[in-house]
Amino acid sequence: METLARCVVWFIQRFSLSTHRKVGKILGWAMYHVARSRRKTALSNLDLAYGDSLSEEEKVWIAKSSFVNLATMALEFCWMPSSTYNTKEIIHIVNPDTILSAYAEGKGLIVAVPHMGNWEFEPRWLRENGIVANIVSRSQKQPWVNRLVREIRSVNGVKEIDKRNALKSILSALRRKEAVVMAIDQHSRKEAVVTQFFGKPAMTTASAALLAQKTGCIVMVGACFRCEDGRFGGAFSEPIPTQVTGDRETDLQENTQRYVSEIEKFVRKYPGDWMWMHRRWRVRKENSSA
Repeated sequence: METLARCVVWFIQRFSLSTHRKVGKILGWAMYHVARSRRKTALSNLDLAYGDSLSEEEKVWIAKSSFVNLATMALEFCWMPSSTYNTKEIIHIVNPDTILSAYAEGKGLIVAVPHMGNWEFEPRWLRENGIVANIVSRSQKQPWVNRLVREIRSVNGVKEIDKRNALKSILSALRRKEAVVMAIDQHSRKEAVVTQFFGKPAMTTASAALLAQKTGCIVMVGACFRCEDGRFGGAFSEPIPTQVTGDRETDLQENTQRYVSEIEKFVRKYPGDWMWMHRRWRVRKENSSA
C-alpha cells in the first residue's frame, strides 16, 4: 500500500495547482452525491446552525462547497512539496501584524484553528515569517501513512507534536516561546467543556484554555479560507484575554467559549470553506470532563 500511495502522490505532483483545483471541484461534487451519510450530516448541521435564516438552496451550496474544499485540499496537500510558488504570491494573510506582534512578545503563543480552507499549506507562511511553529496532529494507525504525511508536511518547516500525550511537548514549546497550532473545532469528549457554537451546545476540548491558564501564554484564533483570486487566504483574531478567577472549571469554560466564538465568526464569514460533514453537535447529558 505504501508504494502505491507514493506512486499516487508522485503522479499528483506532476500536475499544476490549477489542474488540481479543477479536479477537486469534480471530486468534491462526486463525494457530495456518493457519500450519503456525510452529506446528510452536513445538511443536518447547516439546518441546526442556520435554521430558517438560509434557504435550502443556500444550504446545499454551502455543503457542496465544503466537499469541494476537502477534496481540493487533499490534492493540494499531496502536491505541496512540488510547489514552486513564492509564498507571498500564493498566500494572502489579511492581518499579518496581529500574529507577528503577539509572537514577538515572547510569552509563547497558541493559535487555535478550525478545519477551514487549506490548513495544511499555510503553516509555511509562519516559517517564512520567523515564527517557530509546532503543529499538534493525530497520528494514524498505519506507520507508513505517518511516514508519508510527515514527509509531505516537512516542506513547511514546522514541528509536529503527536496529539496523544502531547502535554509535555506543548509545554516545552511554550517555554521556548514558540507557537503551537491546535485544532479545537471538532467534537471532543475527553478534557472537554460544553460551549455554544451557532447558539447550540457543543463539546469542545479545553486544552488550549488549560495551557493558557497554566503558562500565561497568548492565545488567538487563526483561520484559513480561499480567496476569490485563487490565493490561500488567512486571518487572525486579536489576542484573546485569558480569564483567571481561581475557579478553574468556570475559567476553562469561559476561556474555551471565547475561542469558539471567534471560530464561529470565521465560519460565518466563509461557510463554504469549513468542514460541515463532521458531527460537531453531539452533546448528551454529561457534564464537563475538563
